[in-house]
Amino acid sequence: MQRQLSLGKSEEAVSPVIGTVLILAIMISITGTMLAWGIPSIQESEAYSIYTSSQNNLLNLDADLDHVILQGEGASRTSTVSFSSGSFVQRSDKDQIRYYYTTVGWSDPKIVGVKNGATMFGMLDNKEVVDNYTVTLTYPMALAELGNSTQWTGYTSSDHIVTGFPALVSGVQGTYSSTANSTQIGGFFIYGVDSLSYQYSSVSGVFKMRMFNGGIISKVPGGTFGFTSQPLILSIPNDDSYDSLTFYQTDYALTSSVKNVQGGNYIMNARNQGGNDISLDVYSIRIGFSGDCSAYQVKQYYYNNWNFIPNDYLFTPDQGLTLASNFGVSNAEEDIVYSQTSAFDFRILERTINVDVNLR
Repeated sequence: MQRQLSLGKSEEAVSPVIGTVLILAIMISITGTMLAWGIPSIQESEAYSIYTSSQNNLLNLDADLDHVILQGEGASRTSTVSFSSGSFVQRSDKDQIRYYYTTVGWSDPKIVGVKNGATMFGMLDNKEVVDNYTVTLTYPMALAELGNSTQWTGYTSSDHIVTGFPALVSGVQGTYSSTANSTQIGGFFIYGVDSLSYQYSSVSGVFKMRMFNGGIISKVPGGTFGFTSQPLILSIPNDDSYDSLTFYQTDYALTSSVKNVQGGNYIMNARNQGGNDISLDVYSIRIGFSGDCSAYQVKQYYYNNWNFIPNDYLFTPDQGLTLASNFGVSNAEEDIVYSQTSAFDFRILERTINVDVNLR
């Protein structure tokens, strides 16, 4: 009996130890699971909440900016904007948009190489009507290389190259005419793209939003850019074509005292400082993009909503060895183009928007 009782007491003493070990193992497993999955999930949810809150604020600001842009010079609006985290900055001329147009229906100039810093580009007529072009470039300011003038005029060479001009910059406008009869065939505009950019870095990655030309393009970690708010474009349709197509090209300028807005509550006063109105009767429009302006999504937007189609612009050896070596496959430009058989009114409305930022 004594031996049996002793054995019984020994078994009772082992059970609490095993139970304690099992409880500790469960606690460690739960804690590990929380550290490995729960906390990051909570942090990701918190980051997304911060981003969506900032996005809602910027959507309200964008709606006010749209009114300011549309109402004309002198129009102003006041917005209240809050950021719990992240930064809001002005990005000046980081990207580029190029608009090409034709003013006749019987010629189709193909141009490759027009971009910031370029000192040459190639061009020839896809329809093989115009043999040579007279090209005039107008710069946004007078240059010493041009004798303190803003204009340069030259001609396509026998190799269909245009060269000898000062390096291209944002703000340059070009026109080209037939050397045979001085008829203007078309032209182009080079614009630097200003944007107001929000960025927030978190455990999930980097959230981004960019406001330009009356629209917002956004990106979440692991995703691609897409339009959250559509850019400002106006049209007058005519069956399956246009009578008029208008684009806004905006420059944004934060106040000189504030260039980088951190988390906080702000009052933003936006004012339309005016700009040039460009109006042309055209048969086709081609738009090219470069830089970090998320060109693919912008192209898709024009394709899906405004009947533009993507097209590759490059020169092949059969069009000239010099053209192919300088502007061939390796330098192909993936642009979008819209054309119709009847002329329509194409407008670019240039607007400068000053945004004054003050703490609320």
